[in-house]
Amino acid sequence: MGRLIYSTTRGVLFIALISLMIISASLGSFAEEPVSLKPLLDEARANNPEVKALEERVMAREARARAEGVLDDPTLKIEMEDLEKDRPLNIAPGNAMLTRYTVSQMFPFPGKLSLKERIAFKEAMATKAELRAKELEVSATVKEAYYDYALVAESMNIAREIKDLLSYMARVSEAKYATGQVSQQDTIKVQVETTMLTNEIISLEAGKGVAAARLKSILGRPQEAALGEPGALPKEKITFKTEDLINTAVRQNPEIKAAESEAQASELNADLAKKNYYPDFMVGVAPIQRDGRFDSFDVMFQINIPVWRGKYDSLSREASSNARSARSRLVSEKNVKSFEVKGAAIQVEAAERTKALYETSLLPQVELSFESALKNYQAGKIDFLTLLDTERELKRTRLEYIRTLSEYRKRIASLERIVGEDFQ
Repeated sequence: MGRLIYSTTRGVLFIALISLMIISASLGSFAEEPVSLKPLLDEARANNPEVKALEERVMAREARARAEGVLDDPTLKIEMEDLEKDRPLNIAPGNAMLTRYTVSQMFPFPGKLSLKERIAFKEAMATKAELRAKELEVSATVKEAYYDYALVAESMNIAREIKDLLSYMARVSEAKYATGQVSQQDTIKVQVETTMLTNEIISLEAGKGVAAARLKSILGRPQEAALGEPGALPKEKITFKTEDLINTAVRQNPEIKAAESEAQASELNADLAKKNYYPDFMVGVAPIQRDGRFDSFDVMFQINIPVWRGKYDSLSREASSNARSARSRLVSEKNVKSFEVKGAAIQVEAAERTKALYETSLLPQVELSFESALKNYQAGKIDFLTLLDTERELKRTRLEYIRTLSEYRKRIASLERIVGEDFQ
């Protein structure tokens, strides 16, 4: 009869525990709308001051490039001759015997102006690549902060679930103690374990607050602003081919594109330096006014004579060396990025294998071990210390699995930044 009462009590307690966990999960889902990653990324890109500064710099560079393609302003010169001696300060054009109005325009040697404009646009493209690199950096930072926030939140959920299991274990030990099957020491041990877990939850709550504060700082939000609960860490696998990622990075990584634009600008500068061997032109026309009438005009043509060729040889060698240096830096940047992609891809694959190991082997085995230990303890086949060991192993394995998920996502974010595109 006592065994029947004990069995019934155990079943009721187990059903009550499961019901409590379901109700708690349901209430939690209605408590606050989860915050997803994509809106946070959009918010960070829109509010980040460094991104805004680079956007303004890009517009400034593009405006300057358009100005480089325009001729300098023409000049107007007025010369007056034979002014009246008794009124020397009366210098109005109509009061002179002869007034010459000279309008002149400087024309660079053909090709110089277009080269300057192209150089300026290449520099603007390099700045635009810097902007893209900063956007990718901000995105990676937001993702890492978000995954840290989600990691702490899910760790808290796991700790609470384990605490519920400890409460059930306490009821089981109390029931066994009431029937004289175990000593009171089992009940005391589970109370101590529950207190230690409560302390861990307090630490996790503090860590969650710190993670939320960091995320708000990156987003540019006030610290007193609300931040919803993070969604669950995604578990899906990201598939890719490393060689394809290397090729993609070489094509569109913003740091490579910036180096490429700088190399092209340097090569155009070398071409511009060669134009120094050719003269610039100035043409002008000067209508002449005599006694209030325009009766003739002068035409002018002027060039500079580039006779100091040693100077231009040095400038040309300097520009050519700068171009070769920029091209070598571009090759080096491609090599570095290829290595970084390869290394990051290896890290992602290693993290994915670890994640799969937890999902297919470690976590199911530990959960099965705990269920078996709980049943064996209820049947009196093992002591309470063994049950506590399996509970601790269950908690540790679940927390490590969540950390593995977070680390997997962080490494993907790092790979995305190097390649220059989002995979999701």
